[in-house]
Amino acid sequence: MTTARGTRRAQAAAETRELILGAARECFAAGGYAGTTINEIASAAGVAVATVYTSVGGKPVLLEQLVRRGMEDAAVGEALDRVARAETGEQVVLAIAEGTGAAYRRHDGVIALLLDTASHEPVAQRLLEESVRVYRTALAQAAERLRRLGVLAPDLDTERATDVLWFFFGLYSWPRVLKGATWTWEEAGAWLCSTASLALLAEGRAP
Repeated sequence: MTTARGTRRAQAAAETRELILGAARECFAAGGYAGTTINEIASAAGVAVATVYTSVGGKPVLLEQLVRRGMEDAAVGEALDRVARAETGEQVVLAIAEGTGAAYRRHDGVIALLLDTASHEPVAQRLLEESVRVYRTALAQAAERLRRLGVLAPDLDTERATDVLWFFFGLYSWPRVLKGATWTWEEAGAWLCSTASLALLAEGRAP
């Protein structure tokens, strides 16, 4: 009985946490980080203000939790698994394109919030710097796989290939390509993938 009761409590706590994080994401998107209050988040979640603090925390913690969900998105790990198994350069680039695209599609609002807020909010700046480090570390694994496969263009080493991957698939790339454009997600991903392959792979370069 005690175990069942404890399980129900844990489930209820997890559900409340999800409600609060979802409300925070929506409120931040509508009013910005600085313009959103904990009262507004609590109201949107349908909980007491005290519950926001006890279940998750204040605004900095809410923002951090939302950002970390993006950094820890399963699509990133799945993409790196595909990279490790890839036998061609095209397979590596496609895995990164699809993985980063899926992660961005799920977290585009939080990424936009982070990029917009980092210039004037220290907590957002710290999270952005950490996100960039994590993101580039993942892309470096793809660049190293391209090097090991022997398919990098002659003028690229692993570091420069990581820079190229960051240019095409980094935090700023998907929003830059999609904002105000007429492409669908699929069309944008296909263009990024094909153009990145031309820039990265030896066989894509003109003789």
